[in-house]
Amino acid sequence: MAIVQLTRDPFARATLLRDTLLHAGYKPCKWCGRDHARFIYGWCQDSVMCRPTPWEGPFCGVGCYRAYTA
Repeated sequence: MAIVQLTRDPFARATLLRDTLLHAGYKPCKWCGRDHARFIYGWCQDSVMCRPTPWEGPFCGVGCYRAYTA
């Protein structure tokens, strides 16, 4: 799994993280419904042991994630 930091919100003291989905089958995107959704997203609050909970997904990309959570 490759967790990537996408953006940081200094006022909310949180970081948006993206992880890749590793599974045998293909799942549709939660927002657009397109097959081959590859990513899950989560916000991580500032702390010593940052764990993004809960992971939201699966999504095609960050555009679908932001539209879904807007």
